[in-house]
Amino acid sequence: MDAERKARIADLAETAQPVWDASRDGGALQVFLKEIGCHGVDAVMVTKQVVGCSLAEAQRMFITSPCRAAELAFHNAFMEGLERSQGDV
Repeated sequence: MDAERKARIADLAETAQPVWDASRDGGALQVFLKEIGCHGVDAVMVTKQVVGCSLAEAQRMFITSPCRAAELAFHNAFMEGLERSQGDV
């Protein structure tokens, strides 16, 4: 990860920390991150830093949040396509 991205994630984590501290609710954290335009890998990395959890736990918190339903649908469709393509080889 380059220095610029690390700095952006650190800034976003600092902004998001009070949301996590107030609620300890992964769904609320994801809603906040989505509202401020933090998506995808950046949202997972911010979640990992703010919550102090593993990468797998941060990914799970991201992908299972109701506000991230579109991301989950994309992920599932992509994985299904990938699995189908492996069967074609």
